[in-house]
Amino acid sequence: MTTLPQEYLTTVFQLGIRPMPLPERLAIITAWNPMDRLNTTNENLRVDEALRRTLELKARPYFRATGCSPDLAHREPGWGVEMPKADAIALGKRFSQRAIWWIENGELLLVDCSDGEETAVGDFQLRIVGG
Repeated sequence: MTTLPQEYLTTVFQLGIRPMPLPERLAIITAWNPMDRLNTTNENLRVDEALRRTLELKARPYFRATGCSPDLAHREPGWGVEMPKADAIALGKRFSQRAIWWIENGELLLVDCSDGEETAVGDFQLRIVGG
């Protein structure tokens, strides 16, 4: 069982313009609020742009993917990206994140960046909210 905050397990996702169908394997990575420390909006926007530029430089296809609390009151914009899981974990670490999301064949996993421990969360499609 994960030692990550339990709130992570109830995350839902708002997705921007994305490939259809979604790739069989992809990560969702955010740079917002590193190690659960609440940053200012300006700081979060700065690190979000740094992550976006990193994905662009790696020539990885990406799209906006925002993790949200079920009531949508808390949101952390991130990026859905098709890349190897190990690379996604390394990016999560680089941007001081506790975890990344990994989707494989429609199943959503929470992956701890410190040790790679995976927690199955369920069907990713059931976690997509909004248009």
